[in-house]
Amino acid sequence: MRRTFLKITLAAALSTMAFAVNAQTNVWHDDFDQFPIGANSDDGSYGAVAFNFTAAGFGHPFVMITNNNPDPLPGDPSYTHTNNCAFIFNTDPTVWTNVLNFGLRIGNIPVVGGNTSTSLRDYILNFDVAVQNVDISGIGGFISPGFGLYGNGGGEYSGDGCETNIPVSFYPPAGSGYVHYSISLAGFSTAHGSLLNPTDGTLSFFIDFYMAGHSYPGNVEIDFANISLTMSNQPPPPPPTMTMQRAKPGMRIFAQDNTHTYNQEGFGTVDLNQSWIGVATPANPVSYSLTFGDFDTVNNYTLYAQFTQNANPGDPFGVYFGANALVWQITHQDSGFTTEIDWKTNAPTGNETNNALPLTVTTSTNGQGTWTLTFTSDTDGTVTAPDGTSTAFTLPSDPQWKAAFANPLTIDFGTAPNDTAGFGQFIDITKIAISNVVDGTEYDDLTTDDVLNTSFWNPGFSYNSANANNAGSVFQISTNTPYWISWTLPDDGYVLATKPTLMGGAVDWFTPNYYGSGFGITTTVPQTMGGIRKWTLIPNATLPTTDGTVGGTVSPSAFFRLQNPAPSQ
Repeated sequence: MRRTFLKITLAAALSTMAFAVNAQTNVWHDDFDQFPIGANSDDGSYGAVAFNFTAAGFGHPFVMITNNNPDPLPGDPSYTHTNNCAFIFNTDPTVWTNVLNFGLRIGNIPVVGGNTSTSLRDYILNFDVAVQNVDISGIGGFISPGFGLYGNGGGEYSGDGCETNIPVSFYPPAGSGYVHYSISLAGFSTAHGSLLNPTDGTLSFFIDFYMAGHSYPGNVEIDFANISLTMSNQPPPPPPTMTMQRAKPGMRIFAQDNTHTYNQEGFGTVDLNQSWIGVATPANPVSYSLTFGDFDTVNNYTLYAQFTQNANPGDPFGVYFGANALVWQITHQDSGFTTEIDWKTNAPTGNETNNALPLTVTTSTNGQGTWTLTFTSDTDGTVTAPDGTSTAFTLPSDPQWKAAFANPLTIDFGTAPNDTAGFGQFIDITKIAISNVVDGTEYDDLTTDDVLNTSFWNPGFSYNSANANNAGSVFQISTNTPYWISWTLPDDGYVLATKPTLMGGAVDWFTPNYYGSGFGITTTVPQTMGGIRKWTLIPNATLPTTDGTVGGTVSPSAFFRLQNPAPSQ
């Protein structure tokens, strides 16, 4: 095993990249002129349904390409184009009851000249939007509304575009006329890619809504006009700044996803028999314990231990869509921590609305230590905090309620920021113990694991799992990965480099992966956390050597910097 070095230094980030500042260029726009005025695409001839959880042709909005005459709306956006695209949603609840997510892609419109940048921050999305008939306040919730831009005929989850989520309040009140928006793409999510220079030469404007459970006295009409994408190379941002910290052994969970404050990252149990029902007695209590090495994060950041029946391990939507769930929450507060027990029964597509235990823990300032949920019967239990604070609770004794939480039952452990300040935050877990369930006791000292114990834990419970980014949410840290390096965004063109000394010598700046290549070990691919920072682990095998050779003697000191252009190796 390679020994670690004695001294580490973060050198200032260097850059030789220069940007030209160009005038704003219109690179794409949709005039909605592919059809004669008054034509419609209720048959799908204009636009394409990108995803819908019902059969094709059911629950789709009526889409009409028209102009604003002879009945113009207030604020008629006549300064660019005359046509618009109207989405008319039938709000008959019998139509939408079973419709969850709806998305429609309009366009496949050719890109015009001047589309030369690869940085989202250089682009502005412009459009006018109006709402008619009734307000849109009931459309949205779980994962949307939102919109984005995609290339190569893509759409949601197609891996070739960027998108953002918006609050329902983004849309203007019904009847108030058009509102013009110019929105920078800098904050758009690139979890599905960030292609703005498509190989087929076309871009599409993508819109999505969450439709389940809403009803109105009349139809909703949303009108879009003057959609365009403009580009203007911006002056370069300040160079990214780095920080470095020791990577303590254990499991770290980041709030990687930043599309919604309630989206969760985490892991679940592999074993399907985690229930206390019919097992817990005073003489044989069933307990679930989590030991935190670090929970010193922002206000309202929460860990949820969610007990769900008949859920597939690692299903990121199992809790929300499951009919039954019992949830143990541990929440960081400015004044300490709070913990509670909530549940729902026979309530698919919903949150837990019943509460059995509110407990405020004021003497724990960083959450470190062991938190334990204990059952002594089907309905009676306690929660104990690291400072010894303990409170009892009693759950319903209804046999149907007990049946809702009998095995098969899994536990999903997820963290959620619950505030934009929580994006990119993290917690560290050092031990997990599940005692006296029907399959026995599960105990994992995470500080001794070199890799995640997948016989116990499935890291798939994350709301970004559809984007295959779970490896960037849950990290098992061993003694072989002793350091974290993180840096601010944007970091266009910058690559991490390391060097054994700054005092002369012929050794150049090389990437940590260069040194690790001789051992078949590389650094973890830098992951963007919460849209604000990148993080990467530094394994022992990627530390620099005294003479710069792969496999040589590890240097007693090392320097790190972000370099642009990238090192030669």
